[in-house]
Amino acid sequence: MAKLICLLIFPVALAAQIVEGTVVNSATGSPLPGVKVNLITEGVVAYSTVTDQQGHFLFDHVQDGVYLADYSAADYNFEPGSAPRLERFQVAAGASPVKLEARMTPLARLSGRVVDGRGKPVPGALVWVTGPSSSMVSHADKNGKFDLHQFMLAGAYTLSAAPPPGLPPPDAEPGHIFNWTRTYYPGVTDPEAAAKITLLPGGVVSDLELKILAVPAHPVRGVLLNPDGSSAPNVEISLGPELDNQLHAKSQSDGAFEFPAVVDGEWNFAAEVEAGAGGVKLRASQWFEMAGHQIEGVKLRLAAPFALRGKVLVEAPDGAPAPRVPGVILSPHVGRSFREVLPDNGILTAAAPGSPNARPDAAGDFTFPAVYPGTYRILPSNPPPGYYLDSIRLGESEPSTPEVEISSGAAWLTLVYKANGGAVRGAVENCASGGVVLVPQDPAMRRPGFLHSHACNANSHYSLDALRPGNYYVVALSGNTLNPWYRVRVDNTLLDQASSVTIRAGETTSLDLRASPPPPN
Repeated sequence: MAKLICLLIFPVALAAQIVEGTVVNSATGSPLPGVKVNLITEGVVAYSTVTDQQGHFLFDHVQDGVYLADYSAADYNFEPGSAPRLERFQVAAGASPVKLEARMTPLARLSGRVVDGRGKPVPGALVWVTGPSSSMVSHADKNGKFDLHQFMLAGAYTLSAAPPPGLPPPDAEPGHIFNWTRTYYPGVTDPEAAAKITLLPGGVVSDLELKILAVPAHPVRGVLLNPDGSSAPNVEISLGPELDNQLHAKSQSDGAFEFPAVVDGEWNFAAEVEAGAGGVKLRASQWFEMAGHQIEGVKLRLAAPFALRGKVLVEAPDGAPAPRVPGVILSPHVGRSFREVLPDNGILTAAAPGSPNARPDAAGDFTFPAVYPGTYRILPSNPPPGYYLDSIRLGESEPSTPEVEISSGAAWLTLVYKANGGAVRGAVENCASGGVVLVPQDPAMRRPGFLHSHACNANSHYSLDALRPGNYYVVALSGNTLNPWYRVRVDNTLLDQASSVTIRAGETTSLDLRASPPPPN
């Protein structure tokens, strides 16, 4: 009898640990074969399979745990805002099988070539394409051609190109200096005047020609100084709008330097030199705006790095185990051209490449060992489950802007996380695959770590938990649009659609919403 009971129970336990689902083409609704599906737990791929001809996948014998499903296929991307990829799900013995459905969008393609004023190809031109859900930067090939398709979702895109480093300037006219500038399709220098290129799911737009323009330019002159104020001779200085430093000069015996032909825009000086037998690198970085006239008397000063120390405080409730201490990233200032290609919902939360990442020890202490004077964004990691970010302090003050000036290691950086936050949840009419954005009403709090967003679930409900107490704007944005809800710009256009909500410690507020289309960027 015991054996018979085992045989009856075993299939039930087996069925309870099944994860299955389907993957479909979001444009046509047809099943997608050959999609790789991974089940991920604690950051590790635990199970992997491929969809069959009906777009179906099946995992059996899945161990108990919390998982994320990840989907990948050539020429397709996961549909933005689609809940199954953003939400964790539980697998447990004795529970019903987990059923998932994913929608993948066929990628579009954009190709063409970059030419100069005479119609000749511009090899190595830097090509930007910026849209509502993805941005790309690429280089034209030796024939000036570009072909962009990776991550190109349907939508309206802006195409632009900039001259490569070392491209000889156009011929000068008597009394006038010209140089090449970043140019937007179909041939304008003002991004507001650029024409949008509309791409359909899986669509192809080819044979575009973008002619980079020559515009008036002016000299920039200055002097490079050592930390003690003495001149720094024979040091290479770069000048660029970032991504690629385009102009180069070398300081003279008295530290003087000159860039003879700089076009209007936002620029950054950068210089580096090794000092002393210890190999310490001195660096200088300075942003400025070029606006229709020459600039004289720039003082660019080299500086040694310093250590910036700090502490992450996680205030656990009495008797609760201490959670893992989250880290923090220190990201230097980035200019307009870089902000265009970083994922951005209006509060820049993506770090610039190479930004240092500090991992606190068990006591929460951390050190950035080599920080140079400059302007930085403090990017906190996600809070531990059940906690919220309460404050970020530099020294005794809390920043009121997304960027802070850090000139020495004298002031400690302190991040405080607390438990017993509030929550808000409810239903969203017309949400589709959209979501909800929660924005502090206090403009000084509109910084990384204090903005919240969440996708609507399959039943068009949302739930935002572990929130810092305070007053917020909350707005629901519908999905299936050209502008995904999680990238909308946090400005008055968004906040004009918002409701108000007060989050109180330890309390849950119910608030039903009606979704609106995301505003254009």
